[in-house]
Amino acid sequence: MIVINNVKFACSACIKGHRSSLCKHTERTLFPIRRKGRPISQCDTCREQRRKFRVHQKCNCHGNKMKQRDVCHKLQ
Repeated sequence: MIVINNVKFACSACIKGHRSSLCKHTERTLFPIRRKGRPISQCDTCREQRRKFRVHQKCNCHGNKMKQRDVCHKLQ
């Protein structure tokens, strides 16, 4: 695994073969290693509202594709 600016990278063959932590292929095209589990679909504000009120709601702040650090404009 190659670390550049605190982001872990590995080649596609090692990622598909579940051995990204052992990848040392610097001559191949490298891809960032994603986190384990399901990707986050809500922004931080909607996720906090979900925890506070214990109600599941879909985040439609910026469309369907939300990133972990996006800001929610729904409550402003």
